[in-house]
Amino acid sequence: MTNPSYSEADIINVATDAGRLLLLGGAESFRIEETVEHIGQSLGLPLTCYVTLTAVIVSANNGVQTKLVKARISGFNLRTVDHVNTLSRSLVAGQITPEEFYAGIKTLKQQVVDFPLALKVFSAGLVGMAPSLIAKGTPLDYVIMFFAGVIGYLAYILTDKKSKTPYAPEFIGGLAIGLFVLMCHDLFPQISTLSAILGAVMPLVPGLAMTNAIREIIMGDVLSGLVRSITALLVVSSLVAGVWIAFELVRFV
Repeated sequence: MTNPSYSEADIINVATDAGRLLLLGGAESFRIEETVEHIGQSLGLPLTCYVTLTAVIVSANNGVQTKLVKARISGFNLRTVDHVNTLSRSLVAGQITPEEFYAGIKTLKQQVVDFPLALKVFSAGLVGMAPSLIAKGTPLDYVIMFFAGVIGYLAYILTDKKSKTPYAPEFIGGLAIGLFVLMCHDLFPQISTLSAILGAVMPLVPGLAMTNAIREIIMGDVLSGLVRSITALLVVSSLVAGVWIAFELVRFV
């Protein structure tokens, strides 16, 4: 029996909204399906959920209502995934009321939860320095890799906001990194361009997407896993193409 305060349509809507938020955040398909079905069970309406890479389909087991929502995948937002998971687990455990769950999902829909841009850019610079920690680079290497990571990530973010062309942000990010590192190499020939470029592209490499793709294939979601794998390979190819174009431009100048 459904929760007396909410209709079958209300429960399907909120469960679908939660699934869509998880999908936009980059969660695995099988986890989205489990979460949505647990939400329905906790609200008194058994649900069946099916997730593809771009859509969430939710249907009531004992009714005729079905809802499908599409989502444009544009990256990962683990804070959103964490917030939805926390709300769903609290609902299942009885730590929050259905009203509080509805309000929490509505808030997440209206306002994207994310880290400040300045923090993400600074973190990209720190990640870009990681290869120097292994290779025991010089202080100059650290500085150049930090700024290369920052510039590459900023180029990626700005392009992503201005362009809807698939993989253009990764290409421009790789291009910016390549040009910056090669210009620095002209000024400081002692730096390692390969290490600097490898470090700077790390914030843009889809490591989480690759990991999720492997996990989905293992869990039986082969189609979704293969699509994620191909998408990750295209992202890496775009990064490599951007860096290669930078080398070619510098060579002809």
